Amino acid sequence: MILDSDKVLYAGLTEVIKRGTAEIFEDNEKGIFLRDTIGDAFMLASDDYDTAVEWLKKYESRNYELLVVFQPELIAFIRERYGLSGGLDCLQAAYLSSDPPDISRKLRIEHAMDSDLEVLTAYYNTVDEADLKKIIRRGELFVGYHGKDMVGFVGQHLEGSMGILEILPPYQGNGYGTEMEIFMIRHMLEKGLLPFCQVVVGNEKSMGLQKKLGLTFSEGHVYWLF
Repeated sequence: MILDSDKVLYAGLTEVIKRGTAEIFEDNEKGIFLRDTIGDAFMLASDDYDTAVEWLKKYESRNYELLVVFQPELIAFIRERYGLSGGLDCLQAAYLSSDPPDISRKLRIEHAMDSDLEVLTAYYNTVDEADLKKIIRRGELFVGYHGKDMVGFVGQHLEGSMGILEILPPYQGNGYGTEMEIFMIRHMLEKGLLPFCQVVVGNEKSMGLQKKLGLTFSEGHVYWLF
């Protein structure tokens, strides 16, 4: 099975299946094609270009708005056929140890509330407000406080990856980002999940943080097309 061939690269698909939110269209020796029913992301992993194109065409009545693929050769086809002009080229990183990294606790970390949305949207626009509300209501977004001051936030994206990590400008440089990601790693391990994330190619700051915390990077890339 293709997912077993690279557990880091395909962590996103594996975790969607494990949490029971995968609508699986195709799954055989040539690859797998599924939809995450929470985030509405279509994910396709196949080493065979012709098979991948055949599957995409077969289910295209589903009106793809967000596709995740691992073959760069598919990008031009998807852009031309489905008009998905936006995209992210990412490396996948996963925390493979069962022992969480040590944490020096400076912050009080609590579940985010709808009342936090004004601050969240003021500093973070990678995820839209509607999806942030979904993440909050799933209990997967957290806010960090130093004393009474909100210093930042962190959470899981709808498809299950770690992210949404933002430290507010006045509080940067104090190690709060490291602490909040460690919190997320511990939180996911406690839930029996694999802590994983995607880092946009060229984001050296984020890549450095993941390496510092002991995450393993994929050699292959993850392409988000929207």
